[in-house]
Amino acid sequence: MNSLLQLSRRSLVRLGIIGTAIPPISSLLNSAALAQDVGLESGSIGAVGGRAETQLFPGQHLPGGGQLEIRLTQSLYTSDPDQLEVAQRLRPYDLDSWVTEWTRVAERNEKEADKLVAEGRKVSAAEYYQRASGFYRDACWPQPVTDARMLPTYKKMRETFEKVAKMGRAPYEKVTINYEGTMLEGYFRKPGGAAGKKFPVVIAFQGADTMAENTIMNGAYIARGMAYLAVDFPGQGGALRLHDLHLPPDTGRIAKAMIDYLETRADVDAKRIGMQGISMGGYGVPRAASEEKRLKAVMMSSGSYDLGRDLFDYLPSIQERVRWIIGAKDLADARKKLADYTLDGRAKNIECAMLVGYSKDDRIMDPAGALKLYQAAVNSKREMVEGTGHTQASNAGGPRGMRPPALPDWAAKQLVTEGV
Repeated sequence: MNSLLQLSRRSLVRLGIIGTAIPPISSLLNSAALAQDVGLESGSIGAVGGRAETQLFPGQHLPGGGQLEIRLTQSLYTSDPDQLEVAQRLRPYDLDSWVTEWTRVAERNEKEADKLVAEGRKVSAAEYYQRASGFYRDACWPQPVTDARMLPTYKKMRETFEKVAKMGRAPYEKVTINYEGTMLEGYFRKPGGAAGKKFPVVIAFQGADTMAENTIMNGAYIARGMAYLAVDFPGQGGALRLHDLHLPPDTGRIAKAMIDYLETRADVDAKRIGMQGISMGGYGVPRAASEEKRLKAVMMSSGSYDLGRDLFDYLPSIQERVRWIIGAKDLADARKKLADYTLDGRAKNIECAMLVGYSKDDRIMDPAGALKLYQAAVNSKREMVEGTGHTQASNAGGPRGMRPPALPDWAAKQLVTEGV
């Protein structure tokens, strides 16, 4: 048994011990699987490459090439007692169990925050509201549009997040931005500085399941002298759930709206604007850069050349979510629409500096797409960084230690003109 515990899930698939129709090995061994994430602050710059065929184990004759729904897992490698409790109780890859367990700890933290408010302890209350909001978000993000719990859970996430600001001065400013006649909601955050100082800005282009409320809390860019703008774009967060706005293929339209807004701010240096792509934003960012010339630098954790090939076909379990995001009526319609979500013939139009991230054994987005993007963007001063894609149990190797903050360091080099 001890030797079996040391085997990764990918190794077990390779050996034929498990398949998509068999219960997860984590449940068989009474040990929860590691959650996947995107390593926004990790990786090694200069590692040019793509898919590692010998590490992917395509899983012939298994649905989707053997790529399981790996996102509904919570790691035991955490010091947070609520996360650990969820990891111990959760049935991995089970949506109902996922929603139930995260909602339970969210409600518990919200009740504790309400109690602290009644006692006049606003600072402590804010901490518990922040935790509650994060746990409601964990419960919410995988819920489909057809799930009756989806909107109530999303609204609880927003409600508790807004209560954090009511407890005291928030480190961000709430903003609304006009996108072709529709107002998008988000947050703007900047470093401290003398009155009248203008800051370079990084715009966050979030992933399929990311929301502005958790994105804005990323302080890596703030610490390096850059302001940060996190807005729910069409196809994301509240824009999708509350207003039924869908992600267009020509994402330069979104970048235009963001930059038009930033140019109105007295605290922004509009000549130093960058864009960061998170997961599915790995397509949105380079596509935007091919159309919006005011971007000075762009970087993405998981670069993509063709969203249909690099995500929709590569991870079949996400197809219904992608269908919802792009506003297709069914999967056949989604595949037809995705023909326009490509950098084919457009990558050469990217002229700003670009950092293309990937993980060679990414199980969610095909790293071969990142390599194709790098090869096609011939007019960009570009680099690649390996290890910034979606990290799973199979390539994390246990608890994540301190890793080089590749993306924010690179962004600071491109956008910040003074020492940080």
